[in-house]
Amino acid sequence: MEQELLHQHIATVTDKKKDPNYGLVRGLVPQDLLKKFKIYCVENGVDNSQGLENLLREYFEWKDQEGKEDK
Repeated sequence: MEQELLHQHIATVTDKKKDPNYGLVRGLVPQDLLKKFKIYCVENGVDNSQGLENLLREYFEWKDQEGKEDK
């Protein structure tokens, strides 16, 4: 099962690297945030790339909604 998940992860990342609609984001975060992020990814069955995409989308949707409520 681990090998299957690893294969899916590698295939997904490779596909995204070739996709011109994707860009690379990197950064250093405090260890407590890193741990929470890794737990999030495991709990949701996603790799780091998909986990980051999910959280960024959720955050910006929330910010957009917050901006609409302020107007």
